[in-house]
Amino acid sequence: MYNPLLQNEGHIKALASYLGESKAAKYISMISFTMRCRFSIDPALRKIGSDELIVYDVELSEFIQRKTTRLKAELPAPIFTPEQMNAIHSKVNVLNITDPHTRA
Repeated sequence: MYNPLLQNEGHIKALASYLGESKAAKYISMISFTMRCRFSIDPALRKIGSDELIVYDVELSEFIQRKTTRLKAELPAPIFTPEQMNAIHSKVNVLNITDPHTRA
């Protein structure tokens, strides 16, 4: 069984490496578990001010909304232009494995 915390950290490092380091870029780690899971974690990882969040699946949409609202309030202007965001999306999208056999 994989450790989802370490796996997520590896994913973020891979994205940062693939996209190139940018001082403007801010990676926010958000890991979601079903309510069947029980975990014991540092309470700081449940605070919306953290850039590393662990939440239950039923809280995910709310946490994303709250985090987005907080970031918009903290930042005077968007970090990326719509064109830059589209370029990032296109670059990451080519890495998406869509073949069900490959994904299995």
